[in-house]
Amino acid sequence: MSFRGSEEALHEEARQATGFDDFGTDDYLEALRTLLHSLDEEAPLNDLGRRSIRARLVNSLQSRLRSERGFADYPEYADARVDAPLVIVGMPRTGTTALHHLISQDTSFQGLELWISSAPMPRPPREQWEREPAFRACDQRLKALYERSPAARTIHPQAADLVDECHYLLNQTFSRGGYISMTDVPTYARWYDQVDMRPAYRRHRRNLQLIGHREPTRRWLLKDATHLQHFDAFLDVYRDARVVMTHRDPTRVIPSVCSLVWTTQVAFNDNPDKKAFGRRVLDFWDRNIHHVMEVRERQEPSQTYDLPFRAFSSDALGSICRIYDHFSLHYSKSADSSIRDFRGQNPPGKHGAHTYTLEEWGLDPGEIRERFADYIETFDVEPE
Repeated sequence: MSFRGSEEALHEEARQATGFDDFGTDDYLEALRTLLHSLDEEAPLNDLGRRSIRARLVNSLQSRLRSERGFADYPEYADARVDAPLVIVGMPRTGTTALHHLISQDTSFQGLELWISSAPMPRPPREQWEREPAFRACDQRLKALYERSPAARTIHPQAADLVDECHYLLNQTFSRGGYISMTDVPTYARWYDQVDMRPAYRRHRRNLQLIGHREPTRRWLLKDATHLQHFDAFLDVYRDARVVMTHRDPTRVIPSVCSLVWTTQVAFNDNPDKKAFGRRVLDFWDRNIHHVMEVRERQEPSQTYDLPFRAFSSDALGSICRIYDHFSLHYSKSADSSIRDFRGQNPPGKHGAHTYTLEEWGLDPGEIRERFADYIETFDVEPE
């Protein structure tokens, strides 16, 4: 069956799984139908890839249904504020995940735990999470993933109860770059590159209100590399965001991103071409970084704190203190203790070393440095 031909079946499966039937406004259908068309006409998916992406599409529709039910059941969510969130952005593999996990130990922040990001609801007290079906399902999925692919934990460690990336909420609108990393969908990629993401980010914000409205005094902590591609739209919705942008030598970042995403490419697609894939990754992040640089020229400089990867790697706690100082945030003794404890229990390399080379992706370090020359100069990015 084609993806396009199964559009209604995908919706019905989501209805049956949740018991809900209100998907809200139909503004997500353009994105979904563009994606389904591209999957049918262009994606070199194998059987596993087709099954896996189909399941993800159903999960995204389920997430949308759960949010709509939450919006209806808890109308008070609309009064919740999302003031001056602390937002971590940067190319993948630049320390964003480690920084996110550490700052999230400060209980003055609330973040998007992995389990609740795909099943939005008012966040229950921590002691109740294990009783939530969505939490248990997320935990089981991760355990199965790491049993099947232990290297996945090395490259990008996750846990159901840890904060994770924002893109899971963007799944509800089918407007996100993750599909581009799974397979070759050039029509969808072109559509996503030019789409107005403001409606998607407004829904993203509504979900934060729903999830966090019972804890109004806790500032939101967010993190996602994909915000870079539509950074102007993100800042239009989160105008008072306090942004931390991480920076690392692109000759290290690009092959590491390739290695991260390749595990999905090779599992989901027939005969993927490593060198062609490496070229797509380079082009993608070249566009994104230059878009961010253009947006930042119009920003108030103090809205963003720039964090070099080497500075964070050599002095994580000092880097966090400098972030707090820049944004006039209170760094409490309890936050310091919790962050130190988490760092001690989760040292860098705990799950093994991630190894990769430029050559296997057909990439030339000289070309990468040339294409990112203005980025390297502007942010004084040190070579590794």
